[in-house]
Amino acid sequence: MSKEVSYSGNASHNGLNIFGDYYESEYTSLEKVIQKIIVAAKENQELVDVIEDLTEYITAHPYREIIGLENKLKNGDRLDLLGNARFFKNKFSKRVAKAQMSLIEQKVYVQILSHIHISFNQFVRPRILEKAPASEIDKLVFIHIVEPAHKAIVDFDNAITKEFILGMLYFLTGKCHLVWDETC
Repeated sequence: MSKEVSYSGNASHNGLNIFGDYYESEYTSLEKVIQKIIVAAKENQELVDVIEDLTEYITAHPYREIIGLENKLKNGDRLDLLGNARFFKNKFSKRVAKAQMSLIEQKVYVQILSHIHISFNQFVRPRILEKAPASEIDKLVFIHIVEPAHKAIVDFDNAITKEFILGMLYFLTGKCHLVWDETC
C-alpha cells in the first residue's frame, strides 16, 4: 500500500499535478470512484456489502462450465499467453487472499474487476468473435483494460503494476467470467 501524506496548515493536494505547460487531466470515472472508496472507508469502517460484491468475481461463474484458464486460452487459440497468464493470475490470487481483512482493498478490487469484465465484453470479445488477429486483441486489452485500470489503481497503491492488472484479467478468465472464443 502507498503511504498517506499529511498536510498541515493550508497546504493540500487534490490529486492533479501541474508541470509547467503540461496539465494532467481530470480523474477518470474509475479513478474518482476509487478515491471515493478511500474517503468513505476513512469515514465509515463498516463497508460490509463489499464482501458479497467481491465474491461474485472471485468465485466461478454460475452459468458456465468451469474449464480453467488453460482450456479457456486453448479454446481461444491463445496458448501463447499461458505462461505469463498463470504467473500473473497466481500473483493476483495471492494478493486478493491477503486482502481479505482490508475492506478498502476489496472494494477497489471490485471496481477494477468490474471494469475488466465490462471492457473485455464490450471491446475485446466482439473482435475475438470477428476473428481479429492476436496482435489487435492484445492492443485492445492494453488500451481498454490494462492502461485505464492501472491509471486508476496506481494512486491507491503504487506497487500495483500493469502485470497485476493482467493477473486480474486472467483470474476472471480462469473463473469463466471472460470467454476467449465463440462459446456461451
